[in-house]
Amino acid sequence: MRTQVSKGRLFLALGCIYGLVTAADAAESGDVVELGEVVVTATRTSASLADVPAAVTVVNARNIETKNASRLGDVLDQVPSLYLRGGALGQSQGTIGTSGMSLRGIDQTKTLILLDGQPIQDASSGKVNWRMPFVEDIARVEVVPGAFSSLYGSNAIGGVVNIITKQPDKREFTAKIKKGWSDASGGDASLYFRDKMDSGLGFVAGLGYQNRDSYVNDFVVKASTCPPLPAPCTPGTPVTGAQAITTREGVPTYLVGDLGAVPWKAANAITKLFYELNARDKIYAGINYQETKQGYTQFNTYLRNTVTGAPVSSGTLDINGQRVSLTSYDFTLFSFLPLHEAATRYFAGYDGTVGNDYLLKIDLAKIERAYSFTLASPTAVWDSGAGALSDTPNIGLDGAVQLTLPVGSRQILVTGLALHKDSVNQQFFALSNWRDPASRTVVNSGYHGHSMIASVFAQDEISATDALKIYLGGRWDDWQTQGDNFSIVAPVGSTFYPARNVSAFSPKVSVVYKPLETAILRASFGKSFRAPTNQDLYTTSTSRGRTTAGDPNLQPERGATWEVGGEFRFTEDAQVTATYYDTQLSNLIYLMQVNATNSLRINAGKAKVNGIELGATAKLAKWLELDANYAYVDSKVLENAADPLSVGKRLTDSPKNIAGIGLTARQGYWSGTLNARYVSHIYWNAQNTDVVEGVPGSYDAHTMVNARFGYTFSKEVKGAVAINNLLDKKAYSYFLLPSRNVIVEMNFSL
Repeated sequence: MRTQVSKGRLFLALGCIYGLVTAADAAESGDVVELGEVVVTATRTSASLADVPAAVTVVNARNIETKNASRLGDVLDQVPSLYLRGGALGQSQGTIGTSGMSLRGIDQTKTLILLDGQPIQDASSGKVNWRMPFVEDIARVEVVPGAFSSLYGSNAIGGVVNIITKQPDKREFTAKIKKGWSDASGGDASLYFRDKMDSGLGFVAGLGYQNRDSYVNDFVVKASTCPPLPAPCTPGTPVTGAQAITTREGVPTYLVGDLGAVPWKAANAITKLFYELNARDKIYAGINYQETKQGYTQFNTYLRNTVTGAPVSSGTLDINGQRVSLTSYDFTLFSFLPLHEAATRYFAGYDGTVGNDYLLKIDLAKIERAYSFTLASPTAVWDSGAGALSDTPNIGLDGAVQLTLPVGSRQILVTGLALHKDSVNQQFFALSNWRDPASRTVVNSGYHGHSMIASVFAQDEISATDALKIYLGGRWDDWQTQGDNFSIVAPVGSTFYPARNVSAFSPKVSVVYKPLETAILRASFGKSFRAPTNQDLYTTSTSRGRTTAGDPNLQPERGATWEVGGEFRFTEDAQVTATYYDTQLSNLIYLMQVNATNSLRINAGKAKVNGIELGATAKLAKWLELDANYAYVDSKVLENAADPLSVGKRLTDSPKNIAGIGLTARQGYWSGTLNARYVSHIYWNAQNTDVVEGVPGSYDAHTMVNARFGYTFSKEVKGAVAINNLLDKKAYSYFLLPSRNVIVEMNFSL
């Protein structure tokens, strides 16, 4: 039945795209898509969207204004081939700022996330704190799929997402207040100011605060503890209230309770200074800070003593004649709370000229991150008892110097140097009270990791004819790493891993051809790589009952991608896009399942991802715009001697079908959006045995429909009402997704 539903939605999405293309011929004049829009990420220089060698998606300020956005992922909900879950989305719960993500089937660790051109991946795990960019300060987001290690180095196998913040080019003051109900219960508030003076001095300042009451999204399931037949099974205390379900792998089990709500608070602050030395040259510097604290509430047991009616949360129980053992640990095992995450980013740079013809850009950035959470020991109870604190402070340093210069009348050369350094100092402390991080005593274990990548890159843009551009580029990266780990509890010991280095050369060739004013064709081939993170190399961690060990001898992952596609504009107001791509992965870092509770990071072998992206936009009337996209992603493990059962299976976090369709209306003082997004089933384990949907821990195929209606009361005052999950669909993305909820927003500006 699930397959039939998925196919039906797939054909519906294709039908919507076909209908949109058909309707485009009759669309009225407007400016839904500006092919002359300037982008920077695909070439590291300012270029027309029509000239860049990639299928770039731009989410600009006008798009962001129509969305109910409290986090970066909220503004990317309609990007083709982009799958987001968890902490990337403002309404999701259960994680802090990190999330699951893939772009064209390539997971987050192999997709580079930039903030104003500099990486913001965590120095330990390679994941991203999606709360770090302050939404009010985002001017635009450029999503560039495909191999881009030739320009950006490590992590750019699946593509690049570049968040570009606002410049102080005008005076702007805004105040925003939000109030949410149901699963969005809580409130947001922000203040934002930017200005530019006649002297050339500009500045930006902003503050934001978010508070969510959260909702129940994580559950307790227990299986029967009866021994194998023919041994006897003696049930215990009879109870009611259990719900017979299965695990995502189809194993019979019982839903017996939940872990309560997970309230959280977040704060953002940003200060930036800019100074124009002349009409072209400027210097800038700034600091932005983000902090999130996640708490907990009382768990809930669904079980009641059959005789007394009293709640039951432990003991040997009789559920439908089956013996089930329940302990206090079952209500703390999956809890990583309290949890704290913070990041402070310092940055400075110069953007200007050298001589008359050369453009020079210098960027420096440093991110200091804090990340900690607590874990209960098996002997702990819900609100007290021994436990552990995982504390992982880490630092990232980035520097880049880029020179752009003309070579004759038909060539532009971009070249530069870059340096990236990561350092991590993780410690696991013993806690006398697992709910109190301040009760830490001794350090039980930990690791230190230091990694550095030194790079040189160049790209030659050649205008062979007025209709043909050729891009030839490459980057040489030298990756160095060293680290150690230690433990004073069994197994006791310490190990130092001496420095080693691996080099990677990532070439790329691209062609952009315009046979007509209304048509653009693109083709490219590139190689890419991703260096293992410090966590991949040096740490052993336990998460939700599973222990994962690193390997200090891991090699970088490699990718090779070719793609072909193009765009065609039917009228000034309607266009379609199509891209076919093929990515071959080697040295894939994969979690090999050693047994039911242990996994090992290894270079597993090879995998492939290929697919098709289709998109269409049109202005159906002066007041109505339509946008639709569909992606088919075929991912497969090709070789894996360590885990033969994963061969032929799909990569994790890689949905096969993603489709989106949206309407945006603006009429007088009113505005509104209606968006639908379909994501097919994804797999959590490499053997793809988690096929069951609709149970805790599953990753369900689902369609989410969101709506937002806005009204302009005056030039200074605007209001909006957002309804998320309009159809109130129940679905899991490991955690239970939010039910239908409402958010009211008021915006004040001067």
